[in-house]
Amino acid sequence: MSDIIKEKDNVLSFTLFNINKGREKICKCNPPHYEIDTVNRIVTCMDCGAILDTFEALIALCQHMDEYEEYQQKALEKCKIYGELADKEYRRRIKNKAIKEVDKQYQSGMLPICPKCGKAIEPMEITNYIHKKFLEGNKK
Repeated sequence: MSDIIKEKDNVLSFTLFNINKGREKICKCNPPHYEIDTVNRIVTCMDCGAILDTFEALIALCQHMDEYEEYQQKALEKCKIYGELADKEYRRRIKNKAIKEVDKQYQSGMLPICPKCGKAIEPMEITNYIHKKFLEGNKK
């Protein structure tokens, strides 16, 4: 009862708590990096070590949601580009393997056969070439 002080006219004064309204936020990290402790139900800033109110942490995460969405869109675009590059490299390797196989078969005395007419093709007799883009355009 030392915290309760009796004053005149039987008025009790409690000095258990002091409210300090002039303080700034504990964590000012931008962007925040939070760690959630599910056992003790607390949120800690991984950068500055401050223990935060869970509601404040949720608000801070919501404020940075646009940045997270933008980062996700950029990551998805990069994935698409890298996927296209990987597919292009895969097709190039398959074509190179086919050309190496033709060369290997030719070295062993075999001749390639035309897939259209079924006749053997002597690679030494090939005199004309067409770019594959023109060939693809003629197929359509």
